[in-house]
Amino acid sequence: MSVVLTMGKISALTAITKILPDHAAPLRRTLQGLTAANGGKIASLGTIHIVRWVIFDNDTRLLFATNFDGDVEDYMRDFAERAPDGIDAIWGHCEGYPGARDYPKLRDYILGAAIETTGYYCAYPNSTVADINKALDWKGKFDKFLDQIG
Repeated sequence: MSVVLTMGKISALTAITKILPDHAAPLRRTLQGLTAANGGKIASLGTIHIVRWVIFDNDTRLLFATNFDGDVEDYMRDFAERAPDGIDAIWGHCEGYPGARDYPKLRDYILGAAIETTGYYCAYPNSTVADINKALDWKGKFDKFLDQIG
């Protein structure tokens, strides 16, 4: 079984990496900054349904769990090309991290740390982030129209 699970148009990936000694506190601050207020820079990628980082095991390991549109290669390449500084700011606190600017090494690092998904549920497996945003936009317009005529 693949470490990347795909259901319809949505894929899921979970990876666990080891945090360098004494790096948990700065990593925690980095993660809070990157994910604050409307997703920070992460929201601009436009293909991410969720992304979650969890520091655990007495601040020694980092769990990365994400659901995203499409293929894992496109997803990770998008991260590497459009947000290399953010990726470096996170995994630069982890053992063996090769840097985001060498895409094949980054891919091998993340997929090498990936774990198999045992159970998975996706409510809307055929709806991309763009599809969902479009539907929400139409709903907002429709609600506004109803308010104007009602």
